[in-house]
Amino acid sequence: MSEPIQLLLVLQNYDMRLIELERNLNDIPQNIADLEAAVTQWNQKITQEKKQIQDIKLEIQKLEKEISSSEEIVATCKYKLAFTKNPKEYESLARKIEDEQNKISQLEELSLHKMFALDDKKLSISEQITQNEILKIQNERKHQQQRIVDLEKNKFEIQNKITVMREILQKNHTHWLHHYDRTKKAVHKMPCVVELKPGNFCGGCHLKLSDYNDQMTDSHFPFTICESCARMIVAAREL
Repeated sequence: MSEPIQLLLVLQNYDMRLIELERNLNDIPQNIADLEAAVTQWNQKITQEKKQIQDIKLEIQKLEKEISSSEEIVATCKYKLAFTKNPKEYESLARKIEDEQNKISQLEELSLHKMFALDDKKLSISEQITQNEILKIQNERKHQQQRIVDLEKNKFEIQNKITVMREILQKNHTHWLHHYDRTKKAVHKMPCVVELKPGNFCGGCHLKLSDYNDQMTDSHFPFTICESCARMIVAAREL
C-alpha cells in the first residue's frame, strides 16, 4: 500500500470515529430528556395514585360517619320505642328503625367495597417497585451524563490525531489531501475512500463504473472518482 493511501485511510478512520462520537454526543441530550420525562411520569403516577388512595379514605370516613349517625338514630328510636304507648308512634319508630338498619347495611356493604378498593389501590401503586424504577432511571441518567464527559475526552483526542494526520498529508501529499477533502465534502455518507471491487464495481455504492479510468494503473495516481456516489475508488492492490 502506498504511503499517501495508507495515511488517507488512517485519517478516514479517525474522521469516521469522530462522526460517530459526534452522533452519540448529539443523541445523549435527548436520551437524558427522555429519562427525565420518565422520572416525571413515574412521580406523577405515584402522586395520582396517592391522591386516589386519599380520596377513598375520605369516602370511607364519610361512610363511617353516616353509619355512626344512623346507629345513633336507631339507638334513640329504640329508647323511645321502649317507653311509647302510642300505637302510631310505635309503628313509626319501628319503621324508622328498620329503614335506618337497612341504610346501615347498605353503607357497611359500600364501605367494605371501598376498603377492598383501597387495598387493591395500595397494591397497585407498588411504591417500592416504582421508587426502584425511578432509581434505575436516575442511575442511567448519571451514566449518560458521564458518557458525555468520556465522549468529549475521546473527541478531543481524536481531533488531535486528525490534526496530526492532516499536517503530515499537507506537508508530504498535499494533492491527496485535497482530493480527500473534496471527496469527503461531496459524499453524503462515509467512507469516502473505498476499494475497486472485481468487475469494476464501486466499493461504496456497489454500482458498476461505466467508464473505467485507466489512471488507476498509474502508481502515482492510483484512484478514480465514482460517477454515481463521488467516492474515491482505490485499486485493490493498493489496500
